[in-house]
Amino acid sequence: MRRTLLIIHPGTLGDVLLSLPAIRSVRRRYPSHDLGLLAKEGVASLLRACGEIETQFPLEGAALTCLLSGPDAVQPPLHQWLVRCDLAVCWMKDPEGQLASTLRSLGVPRSIVASPRESGLEAGHQTERFLQTLAEMGSPVPPDVPLDLPESLLAGAEAFSSPPGPDSPPGTIVLHPGSGSPHKCAPASLFARVADSLTHKGFSPLLVGGPADDEALTQVARACVSRPRILQGLDLLPMAGVLARADLFVGHDSGLTHLAAALHVPTIALFGPTDPRRWGPRGPQVAIVTGTPCRCRGWESVQACRDKPCLQIPFEPLLNRVERVLQRNWTERPLA
Repeated sequence: MRRTLLIIHPGTLGDVLLSLPAIRSVRRRYPSHDLGLLAKEGVASLLRACGEIETQFPLEGAALTCLLSGPDAVQPPLHQWLVRCDLAVCWMKDPEGQLASTLRSLGVPRSIVASPRESGLEAGHQTERFLQTLAEMGSPVPPDVPLDLPESLLAGAEAFSSPPGPDSPPGTIVLHPGSGSPHKCAPASLFARVADSLTHKGFSPLLVGGPADDEALTQVARACVSRPRILQGLDLLPMAGVLARADLFVGHDSGLTHLAAALHVPTIALFGPTDPRRWGPRGPQVAIVTGTPCRCRGWESVQACRDKPCLQIPFEPLLNRVERVLQRNWTERPLA
């Protein structure tokens, strides 16, 4: 039976995707091992479907709680996985050392327990901070390749992503006006103007959102003169299929923006109070757009800031950037 590896990552979708180069680095260091991931179910299922990991242990279950409670609390199948495990990488805080102690008690010979958010790490992008936690391993940094979605997901996304009429340009322009926090979102009027302008030029933009984006989607839809298509509440795996088929994605500092970038979809990311030098999505076709530099100091100041000048992104430069991407994709059809 093959030996195993375990990565524990309790972060959000975007944070896990920023760790993807480090996850791939672990795999390249141990090519004959099976890799397991203890993370939120949606992103773990995505990485498993893409062949990045062999098995998943949902964070929503009791697996992490059991690990923090001691070796006797760890239940199958995680227990069976750990008795064959040669390395555990845990990207979280363990101030009492309980997690490391449990792993040792279960016979894991080597563990790395380090939070990439710790101030002791060198300043830099979060992706580099994940890689820094593995420095002692000497693991090679893998090439930047897109997530490889299975054909079943791509085929299933066809109905959602295809333009509605025979005269519509091919492909899909995806606009995501939400994020994990309303304090990271540009005004709804900005997305509405982009959607209306694209519709006027003959395109059929698609507004997408997750369970937390109801209000953002409603505000944009109300501000639109046109009636853009809306795709709301789709599970992460089929949503990944929709994004993979997109010719352009426009969004905020959100998990879906990081997903589009990881799929190597042309991505325009609107940033405000969060620093793109640390949190920006990575990918060969990513452009970061901001308003004036954020002057808030700490998240409490961000929440108290009403005007959000850092998110007051000019419409015309944004639309020009969108059009340049589309011109590269559809050179046979003029935009005006």
